[in-house]
Amino acid sequence: MKKAPAAFVIAVACLAATQASGILTPVQDAYYVSRVIDGDTLELEGGERVRLLGIDTPEKGQYLYQEAKDWLSLRVMNREVTLERGREDRDKYGRLLRYVRLDPHTLANLELVKLGYASTYMLQEGDPYCSDLLRAEGEAREKGLGIWQHTTKNVFCIGIHYMHYNARGDDNDNLNDEYIELRNKCEHPVELTRHIIRDHANNTFMFSQFTLDAKSVVAVHTGQGENNQTDMYWQARRAIWNNAGDTFRMWNPDGELLLEYTYK
Repeated sequence: MKKAPAAFVIAVACLAATQASGILTPVQDAYYVSRVIDGDTLELEGGERVRLLGIDTPEKGQYLYQEAKDWLSLRVMNREVTLERGREDRDKYGRLLRYVRLDPHTLANLELVKLGYASTYMLQEGDPYCSDLLRAEGEAREKGLGIWQHTTKNVFCIGIHYMHYNARGDDNDNLNDEYIELRNKCEHPVELTRHIIRDHANNTFMFSQFTLDAKSVVAVHTGQGENNQTDMYWQARRAIWNNAGDTFRMWNPDGELLLEYTYK
């Protein structure tokens, strides 16, 4: 007997859980979008930030990061959208957790998954769009759309969490305040040994023996220091990252480009 696809089984479970607990009646409000941070985060007029519920898009430097951000920007920037609240109001960063409806028939969260610009993330039993999101992810996987056409292991685990290229004061006098933070968003540790980071001028940093724990962040500082689980040091004598603009790239030991991000 042929087994049902995992996404289908989970989708049925989502539907059953929703029916058992009663469909959540969404709280809907219309808001004006003033800024798009990335593919799954936007900012409302007045400064309130919104994290799109149920999905996760590529992080800075990752494949399709810009495409996901551009897709959302084109549809919500300087426009009014309807926000639907889920079971939780805010995340640990204080951002509103919402489903973003572009019109009565179009949910941005779902469309991003359908296109392969997002994977499902932190779905909860009883969420009204749980089965829809998982079904859309299963179809995108089968078609090899977007992020699902990439087969390199862990390619979507490591992303740029924060880039602090402009240290306080003179960068050359405060090298350890010039740093880049990398985050492992996966549920398992990722080996970074012999991974290489370079800037546009080909200044090079290589990770020695190092594994980034699940759901953890490591900062790579430009200056001198003793490496540990949360802070690594380039051991450079001068500033690396150009304040006027630069390009960050990271390769794995096989020479595959994992991250590329240009700022201005």
